[in-house]
Parts: sequence; C-alpha cells; structure tokens
Amino acid sequence: MNLIKIKRQSWNIGIVIIALGLGTWQINRLPVFGSYEVRTILLGILPIALLSMGQAIIIIGGGINLAIGAEAVLINCLAARFMANKSFGVAIVLTLALLFVSVCVGALTGLIISRSKIADIIVTLATSFILIGFAMYIQPSPGGGMNLTLAHLISGKGSAFLPPLIVLILPLLIIWIPLYRSRMGIAMFAIGSNKDAAFLSGVNVDLTRIKLYATGGLFAGISGIVLTAITLSGSPFASISNTATLNSVAGAVLGGVALSGGVGGLTGPALAALILYFIPTILLNYGIDPAYSQIITGALTIVVVLAGGLIRNRGKKK
Repeated sequence: MNLIKIKRQSWNIGIVIIALGLGTWQINRLPVFGSYEVRTILLGILPIALLSMGQAIIIIGGGINLAIGAEAVLINCLAARFMANKSFGVAIVLTLALLFVSVCVGALTGLIISRSKIADIIVTLATSFILIGFAMYIQPSPGGGMNLTLAHLISGKGSAFLPPLIVLILPLLIIWIPLYRSRMGIAMFAIGSNKDAAFLSGVNVDLTRIKLYATGGLFAGISGIVLTAITLSGSPFASISNTATLNSVAGAVLGGVALSGGVGGLTGPALAALILYFIPTILLNYGIDPAYSQIITGALTIVVVLAGGLIRNRGKKK
C-alpha cells in the first residue's frame, strides 16, 4: 500500500527534488539567507502558484482557461482602484466582493462554453481581450493602492514570511481538499477522463464545467488580490495577463496535470511555481537575459507533456 502511495506521488516528489536542488543552488549564491529571503521567494511565487492551481482545476476537468491571467489582472485593477485609502473594514468587504466578482466571471465563462459548445480555447481567448479592456477602463495606467494593514496581513512585512506562506497553503486546505473529496471532485475527474462516459454515468457535464470555471475564477481573484497586496498598485497591461496565463499553464503541466484532463492535483502546480521562479533568477546570475526564461519554460512544458504522454500510454498498454 505504501509503495502504491509513493508511486502516485512520484511526480510531486520529483518536483520537490528539482525545486530543492534549484533552491539550494540559489541559497548557496546568496551572501545571507534568512526569513527575509524566504519571504521574498514566497512573494515571487505566490500569484503564479495561485493561478497555476486555478488553471489545474480547469484542465483536470478537461478544459483550459486562456483568460485566467486577465481575470487576475482585472481583480488587481479593481482592488487597486477602489481599495486605495480605504479603512481595513471597508477593504475586507471589498475583498470579499471582488472575490465574488471573480467567481461570477469564471462561472459566466463556463456557462458560455457549455451553452455555445464552442471550444474552451476560443471562448477564453476572446474573454481575455474583453477583461483586459475592462481593466484598462478601470485603471488606465499603473497606480492605485491598498489598505496597508490588509496588505501586510496578506504579504507580510519585513522578514515575516508566515503570512504569504499561509495564503499559499490555505486554498489547498479550504478549497482543494473539500473539492477533491466531494461529488463535484469525482465529476471533475470523470469528465476530464471521458466526458461522454461521465454523461452516461449521470454526471451533469455542463453544470460541473461551470462550477470548475467558477472555482478557477476564485483562484484568479485571490491571485489578483495578492498581487495588489504585494505591489500596492494595479497594472492593466495585456502583457502581464499573457505572461501570467502562459505561466499558469506551464505550472499546471510541470506540476503533473495532464493536458488531456482527468489526471493531477494542486500540490504539484504550487510546487512547480518554485521552478518557474528560479529559472529567470538562475539565468540572471549567469548574466543571461531573463527574457530567455520563457523559451526554457516553453521547452520544459513540451518535454513534460511528451514525457507524461509516453508514461500514460505505456501504462495503458500494460
């Protein structure tokens, strides 16, 4: 039984080993490593880790959301626009309201996909343009702010790394574990593995897909709030959205989520964000333009997809 559990977690174990190796290399290059540096790393991975987790849920259910980065940017701009100079109590209420907005945006996207029967990639690509347009209307240029007490509660202050660590772990405990053990979780894996078979088994495919996109929207909303807390501003640029979306897909795939659907979890994508964080840092240390990190990330994603496909095909033959 223990051997079976280890085999199931082999991908996550591999991600941990790679992340630890890269992290050890980076730590050895720093003159000092302490709680401040730990907080810096956590803040560097937190927005992408949350987006990767949200993307992973949708991919496991057989879809993909190319608007997830735009959803995060929209919430970032809304938070920066309306939370500036607000009291802590008002900022908390606005945070809950914005998370509700992000859930509604995700659910609406899932509804359009379910009702129109148009491919996820087309609907979400079009949605991303619309959301970025709204973001630019709300916050035409970088700026805005956030209540400092709330920002410090989310991102920590000075060398306090526990707040961002808690923000990273809480979604796994509060959202993923209950979802994984619920009927919706079973339906998610079912429609990701075989949508027609899931339908014949009594799964409401359309409703499940809407719920999955709503959950992905919730993760995007949390990412947008976190980004506002870290930067104390909002930025509507489409380039941020595009990079975030691509990294969310890469994080999900590197974290062991099969693009074909039906396979994966959220722990792997959260850990994979560490690898995505260390790649440009390592390149910079070697004097290489960090922009090349996108090439390396893309190459890694292709290799992982091919390797995952070969492993699954061998498993089916056996």
